[in-house]
Amino acid sequence: MPTKHSPTRDKFFHFRLTQADIDQINRNAAQAGMRPGVFVRELALSGGNMRITSRVDESAVFELRRLGAMLKNLYPKNATNWTNEEKRRHWDAMKAVLEHADRLGAGQE
Repeated sequence: MPTKHSPTRDKFFHFRLTQADIDQINRNAAQAGMRPGVFVRELALSGGNMRITSRVDESAVFELRRLGAMLKNLYPKNATNWTNEEKRRHWDAMKAVLEHADRLGAGQE
């Protein structure tokens, strides 16, 4: 039974596609977390201006930040036996993990 929030969708709109088109629509819909029919309808009705925000697993962001913090804590207090290259690689890896977590948390990926 339709509610006032969801109109009855009882009409079909048909158009032809190649298999490559269908595959691309399915990939884009999956990336947006939508069913293909809903994705195409929303995109068409928005005039191509649909804003898609990807879903981010907050626990994955938390784990990336935790890994970055662990890398920071693993840096030896007395790193005199490390070469400058080893030190640089360690800090670059830590910064990369934390920056990636920040981008994911901000919804940029």
